[in-house]
Amino acid sequence: MEVLDTILENASEPLYALTLLVALIKYPKYYSSPLKYFPILLMYTFLTELLGYFTKNYEVFHISIFTSIVNHNVFIYNIYNLVFFLYFFYVYWSYIEIKKYKNYILYGGIFYLILSFINLFLQNFKLESQIYSYLAGALIILICIILFFREHRNSSKRLDYRYSGIKWISIGLLIFYMGYVPIKASRFYNYINQLNEYVHFRRIHLTLIIIMYICFMVGFLRMKRKFWI
Repeated sequence: MEVLDTILENASEPLYALTLLVALIKYPKYYSSPLKYFPILLMYTFLTELLGYFTKNYEVFHISIFTSIVNHNVFIYNIYNLVFFLYFFYVYWSYIEIKKYKNYILYGGIFYLILSFINLFLQNFKLESQIYSYLAGALIILICIILFFREHRNSSKRLDYRYSGIKWISIGLLIFYMGYVPIKASRFYNYINQLNEYVHFRRIHLTLIIIMYICFMVGFLRMKRKFWI
């Protein structure tokens, strides 16, 4: 079990880098699609993880801008989550064609922004994970994925999107958030009740990340030609 934990704890950063490399190699296949900004998001993810790790574990990075968050680097991740969710709202809004579904995503994005603003007054943005906005963002992404698959279930474009990255990216996101939303809610419950149970869910969390990024890579590798739905 110790070997497994070591692998899981150290697999994320190399996996982010490998996914970014695959996404860049395949970029000519999707540069005109809504996924064209995805490599930037992957680079941002990779840099965020590195920054979070170094500011937490190495004193040389304890510069003034990080002095208040050096042991509570959730500030970095709160900003990241905001960018991540808004980007995927845009992606699914762009891919989906049914106007009613597009409006659902638009209203969901507005709701997410309003809740993110309210969350600023409920939790310290620099020191605490913005749990309410995070859970809202995750649930809205799940709704976006369901709407996407529902629209294309009987679509004549089904054969096209089967080979596009969005299908596998959606599968990866679906698996991750269906598994991690309960863990995130449980972490918050344990936090407010001063319990320390996250260690039992850590392996699941890290495994979900690995599965999600493998799905991302499969999506890019299966792209056949340049198009978007």
